[in-house]
Amino acid sequence: MASGPGDLPDAPPRGPVGVDPVLRFEDPRLGELLAYWRRKRGERELPSRSDIRPADLLRHLPNLVLIDVQAEPLRLRYRLLGTAIVQAMQRDNTGAWYDELYGPDLLEEIYAGFRWILAHRAPLRTYGRAFYPDRRFYRYEILNLPLSSDGARVDMVLGELLFTLDSEV
Repeated sequence: MASGPGDLPDAPPRGPVGVDPVLRFEDPRLGELLAYWRRKRGERELPSRSDIRPADLLRHLPNLVLIDVQAEPLRLRYRLLGTAIVQAMQRDNTGAWYDELYGPDLLEEIYAGFRWILAHRAPLRTYGRAFYPDRRFYRYEILNLPLSSDGARVDMVLGELLFTLDSEV
């Protein structure tokens, strides 16, 4: 499915969180969001948050996440979580910092992907299997798209997080 570090130069480390810089989407909605991001980017390297219009993304809104990025030292904060994400997690983590929510091993896996996004200033697909509060396992697929308010540094990430109950796969 996705490539590991030996398959692609500069690919993030592989662990519990699978990574796919080639962007081999299982769900076509992620391809739609990528095409939207590319249109909004235009000739620039990165679009800004102000380029993104929620009215353009109605089909995606329940699964969207906006993440504030603090680069040095790396810290991530949930700025916005879509209703489908809140429902699956059975809590609203809007405003929470990742390092306040996740244990060190998982946090390092997550940060590895974001370090790759910051270094390459490019979209990244991650995927895996997670156990959620409803005590069921889900497969998930995420597309993270870098945004820049000044055109130079990544300071926000727009993501779409899609869940599938394991028994539905």
